[in-house]
Order: sequence, then structure tokens, then C-alpha cells
Amino acid sequence: MHIFQPLLRLSYTRPKTTLLALFAITLLMAGGLNQLETRNSFDGELPADDPINQGIEAAKATFGERSIVLIGLETGSVYSPEAAQKIIDISNELAKVPHVLSDEIVSLATLSNVSHRDWGLETGGFLDELPADEAAWQQLKADVAGNAMVLDRLVSADESLTVIAAALEEGFEGGTVYDAVSELADHYAGPERIHITGAPILVEDVQRGISGDSRRFIPIAIVLIFIGFYISFRRLPGVLLPVGMVIMSILWTMGFMGYAGLPVTVVSNALPVIMVAVASSYAIHFMNAYYRLADQHSTGPALAEATLQKIGLPILITGLTSALGSASLLIFKITSLREFGIIGSVGFLLATVICLTFLPAVCALLKPPAGKAYQSAGLQRFLRSLTQMAQGHRRAITVAYLLLIAGAVYFIGQVKIGDDYLKFFPKSHQGRVAAETFNDKLSGVRTMDIVVDATAYGGIKDEAFFRNLNGFQDYLMDYEEVGHTYSYRDVVHHLSTNLNGETDALPGSSEIAQYLMLHEMSATPGEVFALRSEDDNQARIQVFLKSSDPEVHQALYEDIQRDAARFFPEGNTPLTFGGDVMHRIALGTYIVEGKVQNIILALLIVFLSCLIIFRSLPKSLMALLPITVSLLMVFGLMGVIGIRLGISTALLTAMIVGIGVDFAVHYLVGYFRDREEMPADEAITHNSLHTGQAIAYDAASNIAGFSVLSFSGFLPVQHFGWLLALSMLLIFLNTMVLYPALLTQKERQLATPEFA
Repeated sequence: MHIFQPLLRLSYTRPKTTLLALFAITLLMAGGLNQLETRNSFDGELPADDPINQGIEAAKATFGERSIVLIGLETGSVYSPEAAQKIIDISNELAKVPHVLSDEIVSLATLSNVSHRDWGLETGGFLDELPADEAAWQQLKADVAGNAMVLDRLVSADESLTVIAAALEEGFEGGTVYDAVSELADHYAGPERIHITGAPILVEDVQRGISGDSRRFIPIAIVLIFIGFYISFRRLPGVLLPVGMVIMSILWTMGFMGYAGLPVTVVSNALPVIMVAVASSYAIHFMNAYYRLADQHSTGPALAEATLQKIGLPILITGLTSALGSASLLIFKITSLREFGIIGSVGFLLATVICLTFLPAVCALLKPPAGKAYQSAGLQRFLRSLTQMAQGHRRAITVAYLLLIAGAVYFIGQVKIGDDYLKFFPKSHQGRVAAETFNDKLSGVRTMDIVVDATAYGGIKDEAFFRNLNGFQDYLMDYEEVGHTYSYRDVVHHLSTNLNGETDALPGSSEIAQYLMLHEMSATPGEVFALRSEDDNQARIQVFLKSSDPEVHQALYEDIQRDAARFFPEGNTPLTFGGDVMHRIALGTYIVEGKVQNIILALLIVFLSCLIIFRSLPKSLMALLPITVSLLMVFGLMGVIGIRLGISTALLTAMIVGIGVDFAVHYLVGYFRDREEMPADEAITHNSLHTGQAIAYDAASNIAGFSVLSFSGFLPVQHFGWLLALSMLLIFLNTMVLYPALLTQKERQLATPEFA
């Protein structure tokens, strides 16, 4: 504190100059808001040298990657004149949507089909013209049923759902596509139900959700703390000054993000609310000390100086410790978490600076308030009862906590890893409804690409390679979660069946070459080379998954790696994995590794910080106690109720440790100061009632602020919000129970003859 004393002295000796400087900085930082960007994609979350990421990029380099928009038409029967006409109309209108590649629209209205007739082969589109009679409708059904590349991929087996898919050009504008496709869906809806989904649609939903969250969160959170400060202090300055500090903290932090080029993501979307909670915590302790000391000083500068002397050090300690706790997120290898670690660290430091300059400067210009500081009689009774219970039932409390900790440790082992992307959204969300409908009625919307190198066989036309690939795909289809697999094998099989009839015999090398040539002549280049490389040395298998559970994806990936050698015995037949689920598999691995390291590092940072501050090993360990116990309880609860450890909830440790240390530091600093002037039992009671009141207000402010996140449109953010709110309640209760019990036990042990 002495290092910063000259700077802090300016706040109450030159208050007008300080406020003018703060106002200028606020204007400057607010300019960064115009440079804020939103990143709603998970691309770039993985390290460049990650093996899975390298595989994904390799698959992209060979086969390319198109963003796909999916429109589902759900009706009583796809095979009706009304539904068929809508398939044709939607396909035609979709071609006019900006950024849609008109020659890469896939639907019953655009696909060509090779089908067997009594007189020979017929090549043509499924819906080149509407069937004119019942026989023609039955023939259309038979053609779809006889094409494994269409049935369950574009048309459901129960005939109630069909899909129109459109590829987008590179560099497309997501908002334009989203608006146009939504308008198209609204126009053609009724009586059929129109579903729209696909990565571009869901990504835009995320972006619009982030923007909507930000607009809702900040005003609600500020109103809540406005009410909270009034209840706490019952004075107008006790409301306006902290609210002003909170607004400045948000502006400075968000402005820093803009200038630093750090985007708003699903993770950092919660930042404004976190800053409201953190800044209000610092303000509560400052204003609580200010009103408690008011009757001892006759001038504003003297009162501001005395307040800084009493509370400045704990605020500075908690600010630095919170910033370091947030910085512990840098140990993750996931981009958005590392970014949040930087943003949080800077934000907490900025809030600390504003608290220790803005509040004393304004207070120095005000006359000391008359009358005693407001104390809630009900809160005082509650704190006194809690303290007496903790002091009088130390052994029962110890047993209860040991049982709670043991149960929490057990259930922590039940926590599931990774985000279920579809469950980012509520059950009623149109994108989630569409995806779940596709999962139920079709082959699924999640994909895993497996690229098989056939160089060792001389290429994909080799009979032995084809046989091995055929067995491998059959193996994949044995998995319940796999809805369908698709590769050049299916093209060859379809053409072979229509030319030769059903047969169990696999084609030879020359026949495979002929079928592939026929396919190349009848299909677009995009269709052909989506399944095989141009040099015919690599084959791509698309695995469609009905499940969006990341644990299912992880298990399938591990099984494939283990069993692939049985189907491709040649040692130089490597598999490369791509597709959207692979990002999730890799992220899950990094979340687990990073979370363990993050917990250790965050607690170590708090311990070392407290060791420097208190210069005592026992006191430093005591500072960790309520935080550690609360962490175990929260993660145990996640295991009990099934909340996943994903990108958003991975923030919990840093936030719980960084923000929760505030309670421990203020309690311990207050107790050891009181202990210098009064006996142990009296110091515990006095500290629990006075410092405890500020901690209670602090906890209530945090709980109210973090509860605002439950209004988010994203379920992981909702979970993060109420878990963090619960964490603040637990840390408050654990602080107010464990410390009186522990300190009473310690003092009475020291008072016994053997320690005397």
C-alpha cells in the first residue's frame, strides 16, 4: 500500500484534478467500444500444432469445406403434389439467396438419379416433372427407396421430412444469408412446417443472442445493484457513487477489449455482469468503511483519507489477487478462455484503480454524512446467530463439512466433459428443434469425416482397398449413434445394383473404374470430388451422427483409431479425421487438462499472494479454506445434476477463486486488526458483525448480479450464472461459519496450559 500511497493521496488532496483525469480516460476508453467485434465461431479455438486440428486442416485442404444451410420441409407426406411443388419452389428460390452457390443446391428437385427400368437404365432428376398419376408417385417412392444416398439423408423413411441443402460461397455474409433464408422459410410455412438449421444459421443465432444478451444484461444488473446499494446504505451518495464506479469499470474494460482486438464471444459475453459484481464488491467495502468512520471526521478530505487507510489495503489485495486468479485461465490452450483470462485480469485491475481513486475523490468533495452508518437489525441478528452457532458447535460443524466434502469429491467424478452444442439453446429454439428433428427422422446433422489414404493400394479403384473400405463402413454402421455413412462405395454400389441387379459380389478394379467414370459424367465436379481426391489416392467417408453428445463422439473416435488396423492391415494406410465433431473432441481434452492445471494454479496464486500479505503460512492456508470447500461443493453439485464442464463453466474456478477471495481477505484482515485491541471471542463477534455486514452486502450484490445471466439465451451461460451466484452464497456461508469455528478452536487451544 505504501508504494501506491503518493498516487492515492492525490485522490483526496487534488480531487477535482483526479476526477477530470478520470473523466478524460473514460472518454478515451469509451472510444474502444466502436471497435468491438463479435466472434461466434469456434474456429481457431485449438492450437495450430494440435494433431486433431492438423487433421481437420488436412481434410479441408484436400476436399475443401463448404458452409451448408439446411431447410427441412416436414409434412404428412413428401409424396404429394403440394409438398413436391414446394420442394421445387424452395430449391429455385434458394438459388436466388445472396451467397448461395446455385449449382450446389441438393434436393429432390436438383439431384440426378440413375434408376433401373424394364427397358434399361434411366438417368434424370427425381422431380424433373411432377408425377401425373398414382403409378408415377409410386415409382418416385421406389426410386428414392432404392437410392441409399438419398433415403434417410434427404428423405426420411416415414416420408414426412425432406431436406433442401445449399452450399455457400467463401466469405459469405452470415446476417444476409440468415435473413433471406428465414424470410424464405416464413413465406413457405403452412400447412407444412419449415425448419432451418446448419452451421451458418446456428452461428448467426449465437451472434444475435450475444448482442441481445449484452443489451439485456447490463441495464438489469445495474438496476439490481442500484436497489442493493440503497438497501445497504439508505443514502443517495451510497447509491450513485458505486453505480458511477461500476459504469466506469464496464466502459474501461469493454473499451480495452475494443482497442486490444479481443472479441466478444459466448465466453466473454458474461463479462459486463462479472464487472458489475466485481466493481460493486469493491465499492461496498469502501462505502461501508466510509459511513462507519463518518462520525470521527469533520471534513471530506480527512474522511476520504481515513477510509483509504482502513480499507484501501484489503481492496488492493483482493483486486490484485482477483486479477491474478483470472490470469490463471492463460494456462488453458483454448483461445476464448485465454482471451477471457486477459480481459478479466485487466478488468479487475481497472476496477481496483477506479475504486481507489474515483470514490475517495468524490467523497473528498462531499461533507461527511451526519448520523451513524445504517445497520440492518435483521442482518445483525443473523450474523450473530451464525457466529454463535459456529463457535458453540465446532465438532458437529467439522463432521458435517467432512461428510459434505467426501460427497462432493465422489460426485465430481460424475461430471461430464464437453459442450453439447445443440444444448447451447433452449428446447424451443428453432435451430435446436430443426437439428433434433433431423436427428430423429434422418441420419443426423453432426458429421465426422474420415479420409483414408489408398496410396499403398495404388489408389481407391483397387479391388482390395474397396473391399476393406466396404467392411470398414459396415463396421461403422454397427454403432447405434451412427445414422449413415457415405463414400464413393455407395456410388459404386448404387450404379452396380441398377446395372446388374442386387448381388453380394463386390466389383473388381475395372468395374469400379467404370462406375466412377459414369458417376463423373453424370454428376457435378463438386459432388464427385467431395468423395474422392482428384488423384484418386484418397477416399472420404462422411459419418452422420444422430447424437450431439461429445462423449459419444469421443468414444467413437477412440474405437475407430483402435480398430482401423483390422480393416486396413497395410501399415501405411493412414486415417485423417475432419468434420465439425472433431473440434469438440479436441476441446474436451483441453478443457480437462486445463481445468486441473487452472485449479492448482489459481489456488497457488491466492496462497502466494496471501503469504506475501500476511507473512504467515497458517493465515495463508486459512484464506484458501472457504474457497476450496466451496469449489468442491459446486463441482460436486454439477456432477449430481448433470451440468457439463464446457467452455463456459470452465471459467468457474478462476471466477470463484478470484472473486471469492474478497470475502476471506476482508474477514481475516478485519479479525487480525480487531484482535490487536480486544480478546479473541470479542474480536470474532465484532468482526463478524461489522466486516461480516459488508461481506454479506458484497455476497448479495454478487448473487444478484450473477443471477442476471440466467436471462441468457444460451444454456451454458445460464448455468455459469446461477452456479457462480450459488458459489458466492456458499463462500459467504463458509467464510462466516468456518472462520469463527476455526479461530475459536485455535485461541482456546493456545489458552490451555500445555500451550501457555
